[in-house]
Amino acid sequence: MDGSVIHRSGLITGGVGNRGQRGKTQTWEAVAVDNLRKARDRLAEELQTIARERRKLAKEEAVTTRLTGLQTKHRISREALDALGRKLQGLATERKHIEVKIAECRPVVAQTTAELEQAKDVREQANARIYVIAQPIFADFCQRLGIPNLEAFERQLLPATEAAEERRLQFRTQLSRLDSQLLFEQQQLDEATSKLDKLVQAQQSTTASLESLRAELSREQAEMAGFVAQIEGLRRELATLTTKYGDATEDVQAAQHTLEQGQKDLDTMNKDLRARATEMDRALAEKAAVLRKCKIEDIPLPLLRGSLQALPLEAGVGAGSGSQLAESYLSQLSLGDTQSSSMSIDGADDIAPDYSTLPQTDRTGAPGTVEQKYIADVARLTAEIDALNPNPHARERLESARARLHEIEVEHNAARQEARESKSTFQAVRKRRHDIFMRCYNHLATAIDHAYKALTQSPLFPLGGTAYLALEDPESPYLAGVKYHAMPPLKRFRDMDQLSGGEKTVAALALLFSLQTFRPAPFFVLDEVDAALDLANVAKLANFLRENARSYEDEDAEADQADQVADEAMTSHYSLRQSARIKRNAPEEAPTGGSASQFIVISLKQALFERAQSLVGIYRDQAQNSSQVLTLDLDQFSS
Repeated sequence: MDGSVIHRSGLITGGVGNRGQRGKTQTWEAVAVDNLRKARDRLAEELQTIARERRKLAKEEAVTTRLTGLQTKHRISREALDALGRKLQGLATERKHIEVKIAECRPVVAQTTAELEQAKDVREQANARIYVIAQPIFADFCQRLGIPNLEAFERQLLPATEAAEERRLQFRTQLSRLDSQLLFEQQQLDEATSKLDKLVQAQQSTTASLESLRAELSREQAEMAGFVAQIEGLRRELATLTTKYGDATEDVQAAQHTLEQGQKDLDTMNKDLRARATEMDRALAEKAAVLRKCKIEDIPLPLLRGSLQALPLEAGVGAGSGSQLAESYLSQLSLGDTQSSSMSIDGADDIAPDYSTLPQTDRTGAPGTVEQKYIADVARLTAEIDALNPNPHARERLESARARLHEIEVEHNAARQEARESKSTFQAVRKRRHDIFMRCYNHLATAIDHAYKALTQSPLFPLGGTAYLALEDPESPYLAGVKYHAMPPLKRFRDMDQLSGGEKTVAALALLFSLQTFRPAPFFVLDEVDAALDLANVAKLANFLRENARSYEDEDAEADQADQVADEAMTSHYSLRQSARIKRNAPEEAPTGGSASQFIVISLKQALFERAQSLVGIYRDQAQNSSQVLTLDLDQFSS
């Protein structure tokens, strides 16, 4: 009331208050400002604290991520180390085996060495005895040559003998080479001689053929000269005939031109005649319709010739139509007969109305105007008659319309019933198709996540990844696609195209194994599916395959026991074992849970095939130059 203004912030301005009120106002404003400043400082401190905590949290997240990566690398390194350890154990076992073999061979080698030394000693003793025995025998020989003994002679003679033998061997080799070359040249010479003989014979035969051909050519030339003379005479005769043919052709062309012109004129006349015949048909039809209407409605008509009683009530064209009249006229023209033919349409041509009672103006006026005038009068009079008298044919038309309506209703009801049956059948088929598809889809949508988790879980990520399916068109799912999404552990959502090769492989295997749970197959053949996987994922795949592998031993034992019972009871022609196997290998309904199978895996990675139950190896046998197969049962080493 005093003009004071209270703002939203709490300030009061204006007005004519006293000093006390102003002082209270200023005091309240100061207290509010201090409180706001304190609140601002407190919030700023809290904000700084939150910022510090966020920085610490970011550092902790970075450290956690780094720790996770290091743990993954450590796990991979640990698995690689385990693999290397297993390989090292195998090499150590092999080394021990080789050392045992070496230890077993050492006594044999020592014994063989001792025997070799003994043999050398025996040989030296034998050589010494030989020299002692041969020395007196070759003493004169050594004295003549001036050598102390036979051993010195052998030392001097041996190099020369070896050189001579080597030279002799070179000569023999060169001689063999020359003999081979001589034999090759002799063969070449024999082949050239035989070729030359063949060429000489061919030349002689060619010369004889040439002489015969020359004689035949002379004879042919003489005959050709006679033929040329005949051809010249024929050419002159042809020129004469050509001239005559040209003259005759000009005459024929002139006659054809005249004939074509006459044909054109005849065609024009035929067209005019057919047009007039058509007009005559229309006029006769109109005349017959008018006469028939007069007969039906009992209209008295003055006639010069004929009677309406002879006119039939049914409309039909008789043998004397205008078109037939035209054809008859044309045939008469073609046959040269000018006799006229009397034809009629339904007998209407035999009736001649008497026009003498018409006014002079109607008889001599324009036909179109008179016709329009009479048509208007007839329409007016018809309307008046229809207003005075009912249509006698209305009942017949009504009955005909009702019969036609009943037929249409019967056909309509039959068509509606057929449409309802077709729609019902279509809906049943559509529902069955939808149920079958959704039964498979719902099973896969549940099984694929379990399979993917089993392939991606680890001690660090016990929950594994996530995989799910999504329908593009839920109303008609079989008419559209199904989207497949997979999220590996600690990875954000991405399209399947943006995943790595190993991640795509794991996702594809999860889909394959989930399909296996719906329609189990007796066995799988996996060809190097681990090519894009690292050691960790290879180990996960191996464990998954090992857990889901089917063992037929227990089932076969149960089937054998069932066979014995069936043989004793003699209750069935087929054994229970066959029935059990048929039921096992060909299920009719989709199973609700997982089902074990046999896996045949082709792999080059030791981390996968070392966890198998048995191995089949293919190698090349160089001795037989063929492939060989080796099999090894690893279950015997499982302990």
